[in-house]
Amino acid sequence: MKKTNRNDLKVAYDMTTVQLGWALWMIAITLIIFIGIRYVFGDKNDLGIDGFLVFIENPYKIFMLVIGILSVPSFLTFYVKLGVTRKQYFVGTVISSAALSTIFMIIAVMIGGLEQLLAPIEVVTFLGPNTPWLTIFFVFTLNIFIYYIAGWLIGAGYYRYGGWGLFITISGSLGLIFMTDLFWSRELNTPLHRFFSLHTLEHFSLVISFSVSFILLAVSLWAIRLLTKSVRIKM
Repeated sequence: MKKTNRNDLKVAYDMTTVQLGWALWMIAITLIIFIGIRYVFGDKNDLGIDGFLVFIENPYKIFMLVIGILSVPSFLTFYVKLGVTRKQYFVGTVISSAALSTIFMIIAVMIGGLEQLLAPIEVVTFLGPNTPWLTIFFVFTLNIFIYYIAGWLIGAGYYRYGGWGLFITISGSLGLIFMTDLFWSRELNTPLHRFFSLHTLEHFSLVISFSVSFILLAVSLWAIRLLTKSVRIKM
């Protein structure tokens, strides 16, 4: 890669293209599984499937967490060897992860919209019934973006400090995910949520949830920047 002042955009484009290629396999397999469960077995069993948009959420989160973890060993070393600065890598990865989150949700909404045309159903998310699709789009996009950042934080900690860094950043990532679920999800069934007796979050407005999420993202990105700012590249 030729070094220019816009290497961050080149990194963003390259990472988005590569990771989107990985994601298409995941989306295709998930869609096949969804069709099998919802339309082959759904008439005979009440499986509680509320539409593809809801069904794809957890696979998206897991996928984003995994590729976030891999973003440091898979891309940082490669780009720095080509003359890209660590800052350009950082900016490019932020842009790429945001772009991926948006593209993933566009795909999910398109498939969900087609589903509504062919076999209309009531789509009920953790945001409650009758939630506008635009709101669902932005909230889901933000949530899967946060999972990427959580994975990236883990990968950055391990890349720089090894096992100790992994222990610390896993704790930080779990805290990020925990707080995200706390302010968004109404189905808080994890042991930590039960310990704190957190059952429903209907009293949190969208403004509060978005504000807290952006603060958590800012802190997490600041930590990642510190971890990658002068990290020694592994050959």
